[in-house]
Amino acid sequence: MGSRYAEPASEHSSTGYLYACSPFSQPCSYFFSVSVVYFPTFNLNGLLHFLGVSFLPTVTMRVLCLHGVGSSGKMLETQLRPFLKAVDPSFDFVFVDGPFPCERGPGMAAFDGPFFSHTAGYSPEQMIEAHEHLDRTIDDLGPFDGILGFSQGGALALSYLHRKQTQNELRPFKFALIMSSVIPCSADGGVCEEVIQSLCDQTDPSAVDQDQRVFVELLDRTVGEARKNNALLPDIDLSIYEAGGDPSLAPRIMHPSFVKQKIWIPTVHVAGKKDYSFMRAMSDVAYAVCEPKLAKKMVHSGGHQPPQKPSEVKEVIRALDWAIGMSDRFAHWNL
Repeated sequence: MGSRYAEPASEHSSTGYLYACSPFSQPCSYFFSVSVVYFPTFNLNGLLHFLGVSFLPTVTMRVLCLHGVGSSGKMLETQLRPFLKAVDPSFDFVFVDGPFPCERGPGMAAFDGPFFSHTAGYSPEQMIEAHEHLDRTIDDLGPFDGILGFSQGGALALSYLHRKQTQNELRPFKFALIMSSVIPCSADGGVCEEVIQSLCDQTDPSAVDQDQRVFVELLDRTVGEARKNNALLPDIDLSIYEAGGDPSLAPRIMHPSFVKQKIWIPTVHVAGKKDYSFMRAMSDVAYAVCEPKLAKKMVHSGGHQPPQKPSEVKEVIRALDWAIGMSDRFAHWNL
């Protein structure tokens, strides 16, 4: 795999880098190969490459890759190694670091730092800051066809896509591959505003209405359980949702019951069967904020990680091909 490095735009970190891996870095190139590589995607270039020769021009599919919290672009590339080896070589995966230095994330004991986060926190203001950094990254390193997000990176991708859609802005991605997403938080202060305001204004804890009950139940079994297991970075103080809390600082958890618009681009959601129950619940939320007709959900046999088994990697690649095909089919929609 080829690689290159560059400085992404960041006002918080001078140590960030871009790491792009693709056997062929030009948008259109003619190549000859003598190596035999298996490609589970079904296209003529992949078949010819399998046979050891190719003479058709390849069109690069560029994908921005966002790591999980307390990780880095290089670490995500390592975690995705089985996937990157199996996917069609015309893909160009661009890995970037989050802008905020961070402590080591959950499950990252095997890696040495530095470690990064895409957000300083999850309040609407902090999510806007994260979105603006993503805007600059896309301006500097794009354009991109799709986005791949793991854990916090997946949640940020969905939050970003949703905000672009609700503000009727041009969305810079045609499809998304979301792996083991944590719970997405909106940059829009209007999301869940009424239920959060009512919780902060609550003076009688026994007088809980249905909306409050639904919201708090999800909060407890996702964010609450993650905090109990020391698996939430940056931390969310749940007392902010209680009487006397400041609703303007409360993270806008994208509860599917209160998110009016679903995300209308093809998305593939991948989660681990052996992941914590609260993490699987978060991934379920991420899936539920997407339009069901344009979303696929898959479960692999591992934990909080990308799939490693060849058969499961092939299944993800087939789903990715489906998402790309759907994005082409619905490219003319004005959503």
